[in-house]
Amino acid sequence: MGISARTFKARQKALIDRLPRSAVLLMGHQQVPRNYLANPLPFRQDSTMLFYSGCTQPGCALLIWPDGTSTLYLPFPEEGDELWHGRQVPPEFLARKAGARAVFPIGTLNEAIAEIQKLKLEIHALPVCEPQANKALNTLLSRDLDPAHPARGSEALLDAVIEGRLLRDEEEIAEMRWAAEVTDKAHRLAMQSTKPGVTENEIHALIEAVFFSMGMESAYPPIVTIEGEVLHGHAAGRELKEGQLLLVDAGAESPAGYACDVTRTWPVSGKFDPKQKLLYQAVLQSQKAAIKRCTPGVSFQDVHLAAARTLISTCVNFELMKGDVDELLEKGAHAVFFPHGIGHLIGLDVHDMELFGDRVGYGKDGERNSQFGLSNLRLNRPLEEGMVVTVEPGFYIIPHLLRDQTLRDTLGDGIYWEEAHRFAPFGGIRIEDDVLITSEGPDVLTGSIPKELKSIEAMVGSGQTPKERLSLV
Repeated sequence: MGISARTFKARQKALIDRLPRSAVLLMGHQQVPRNYLANPLPFRQDSTMLFYSGCTQPGCALLIWPDGTSTLYLPFPEEGDELWHGRQVPPEFLARKAGARAVFPIGTLNEAIAEIQKLKLEIHALPVCEPQANKALNTLLSRDLDPAHPARGSEALLDAVIEGRLLRDEEEIAEMRWAAEVTDKAHRLAMQSTKPGVTENEIHALIEAVFFSMGMESAYPPIVTIEGEVLHGHAAGRELKEGQLLLVDAGAESPAGYACDVTRTWPVSGKFDPKQKLLYQAVLQSQKAAIKRCTPGVSFQDVHLAAARTLISTCVNFELMKGDVDELLEKGAHAVFFPHGIGHLIGLDVHDMELFGDRVGYGKDGERNSQFGLSNLRLNRPLEEGMVVTVEPGFYIIPHLLRDQTLRDTLGDGIYWEEAHRFAPFGGIRIEDDVLITSEGPDVLTGSIPKELKSIEAMVGSGQTPKERLSLV
């Protein structure tokens, strides 16, 4: 597994070819101390640095020259480092792995910048990294160098990086399939270990234990909660009880940085009650309708609306909504129970390139829809072969939305407001998979993780509790 040096070289050449008579400077992340310098926070490299070099060293930089070759700059080990940290990977090895022609100490970067400026070449750096790049560069570059380069950031580079990172190649897809396999193991174990009396924290611990034991980390802080209506809620040590639903949103990240993002929802008791069963099936059918639309050329908003239409039909049948399905969809009535977007791009970032803003999800000239619900859609480009997106519809009973007077005024009697209130406390149901867009139809990378109602009921509670697995009882 991993990305080859040959691929990194090709990516670097493709990037500089989009920026003639220029050089590109990419800055890696710095180590951040947790409370003192020798006790840092867990380090994760900048995703663009990973994409173009694979270098995971804190404080690195990659300089891509006009001819498409590159040099890597690293903090070289200091005398005495081996005592505390052991023998380090040779810088020359990291350079070869990154597809770079040479490696130098990070303190010599200013000399290379000066050389490029003497040639009157433009130096491009990412504007999104400007605060960090400025901080790093101010310690590296002399004050008398042209302050306009590279600290101001380049939108031309930003567009080139977005174009380069938008579609997954075969090596990337292999990484994402690997992360999906590990995520599958974690979700299955979590389902098997869920029983009344177990806590959210115990399920969370098992999930992360699977990731770590398989050589991976969490792609994001896992969501493990009985309060599924809190969209980004996390484990709070609550004991699981009969009749509750447990929502688990967790995905592994491969060693090369590629993410998996999966949500499953299951009953703590192992059996859905009649209300839960009907609504779970509705969310599952809405997800299947949305995945079916994940084909090249389809707008991602259309994928979202396919899921919303299915949910509205169920809500009408369930007497939570009333009226014509098309009219309710046009008003955005579904957002009372499904307030977030259908999904997002996924790759090196779990929300891929979201740090770059709506330029990624909507293009240069695209704008978000102002309607509540649609305004939360993170992506509305036409889908292209090679994109990987999440598809994650949900149904939630969110008390503060049911009390929202603006929504009540907008949607009027299209919602049975009081009937919806009587559902509380319900929590939430979300089902999420990662989908590769192909010319032959959607390829669900995470499709092996159980989500059919019977499969979930058969698995939940079928194994040891977390404490039993860890021999803590």
